[in-house]
Amino acid sequence: MRDVPDDYLNDVQRRVKSHTLSGQPYFDSQGAAAELAQHALPAYFLDFETIQFAVPIWKGTRPYSQIPFQFSLHRLSESGELQHRDFLDLSGEDPSLAFAEALIAACDQSGPVYVYNAGFETARVKELAVRFPNLKTALHAINARVVDLLPIARRHFYHPSQQGSWSIKAVLPAIADDLRYDTLSGVQDGTMAMSAYLEAIKASCTGERNIQIRGQLLNYCRLDTLALVRVWQHFSGYTTTAARGA
Repeated sequence: MRDVPDDYLNDVQRRVKSHTLSGQPYFDSQGAAAELAQHALPAYFLDFETIQFAVPIWKGTRPYSQIPFQFSLHRLSESGELQHRDFLDLSGEDPSLAFAEALIAACDQSGPVYVYNAGFETARVKELAVRFPNLKTALHAINARVVDLLPIARRHFYHPSQQGSWSIKAVLPAIADDLRYDTLSGVQDGTMAMSAYLEAIKASCTGERNIQIRGQLLNYCRLDTLALVRVWQHFSGYTTTAARGA
């Protein structure tokens, strides 16, 4: 890395090189806070989990369509109260309509909806709007409120421990080392979430095992959005301790 001329690198790559070699983190706190200051509370922090099938099993879906079966949403109120809502359908039926209706209800009518890598969630919402035209207006209204934390992280933050990655799982330990995915039981990433879902919807998966998978999926997705809260809190300079809780 020391031997790579800076002239060969773009601004972000030069930042990665410089702070990797120095071992010191980079944080433009004023720049990050300024970008987020335009968005008032209440704020919503949202993450989806999806499943896809080579051969569709539900009417109205296509091969390899990413069908959302779960979301987690944290809501931070004007007073600093942090509330959590979620949705998870393990019935084995197409979860799309119930997911869309629950999402609309959970997101209320106003306030920024923070995500990490907005292209994923907004694409799923657009697909739901196509499938359910009667929900189109409400779903598009959610997309209009989406604020992506990923480009803010790219512009204003870098820690050598990220090793060139800005995934939420690379950024989170540098900001909130008390939140860890490797302490979760069973489901610790999106691929594991898909495998757990496939097991849970089998007719043979009943009783204690089904309850166990449900708990693992809920805990994993909840951590994803709690991570978003903590990243936002760090970038915005928001200090209310209530934002550390739900």
